[in-house]
Amino acid sequence: MPRADRAGATGDAGRDGRGLRGPQQQPAAGQRTDSTCRAAPMNRPRRCQAGFTLIEVMIAVLIMALISLIAWRGLDSMTRTNDRLQARMEETARTTRALQQIEMDLTWRATVELPSAATEALAADGEGEGSESQGDAGGAPQTAKPGTPMMPLLPAGLSARRGLQGAFTFEVVRAAAARPGQWQRVQWWLQGGTLYRAAGEASSAYPLPAPSAADRVAVVEGVANFDMRAYEPGQGWRSLPTIRAVPKPATGLDVLVSVRRSAGPALQYRRVIALN
Repeated sequence: MPRADRAGATGDAGRDGRGLRGPQQQPAAGQRTDSTCRAAPMNRPRRCQAGFTLIEVMIAVLIMALISLIAWRGLDSMTRTNDRLQARMEETARTTRALQQIEMDLTWRATVELPSAATEALAADGEGEGSESQGDAGGAPQTAKPGTPMMPLLPAGLSARRGLQGAFTFEVVRAAAARPGQWQRVQWWLQGGTLYRAAGEASSAYPLPAPSAADRVAVVEGVANFDMRAYEPGQGWRSLPTIRAVPKPATGLDVLVSVRRSAGPALQYRRVIALN
């Protein structure tokens, strides 16, 4: 065979181990040749697996501690605010129930069935038709016109008085709820920062028995002031009690209950009740 043909055949078959390339073998599927494995690190950079340093860990722990502290302070503030709101709601509910009870007592009050204590006091003082009575709370004396019947400011069944230290007591004669045809005396007063209500024994005979100490019930605690005013038609609001004789009785009552707070001025609750 000619030399050129042998060289071409040798080139097609590759060389042998003496410096000539031999026949090349294809790698199996899933295998990489040594040259490929060695070339891979040159084609892409090698990533180093490194952890956090001690300073980084301490900074992360400090940040988490600050976040936890802020969250705890916020939760504590919300809890204290909720407690104050709950206490204020309970206080408002108790005071509102007391005002509603006073209004209920006035709704069931006696009108012409029984004389009021003010009527008896007025008669005992000799007050009568055509007399002159002194105004209260700085009011000017009022002279009744001849022939005009005079009457106490509070309607029948209602009376008010003050103690030696200015403690206000209000009394109403009302119908007994559980005993039709009978009446009872109900008193409201402030003592030792507590608003009390006491209802006497129901009876159909006059005079009605006064409430005893065992009949009193604490309605609202932490009360700073309990007071009332009566509305005189054509004249305005008048402080109670009064011995003032007027042509027409009062047509409304202004009830005031002031409740103490832990901080700040007392919170005032008012209710105007019409006397029909």
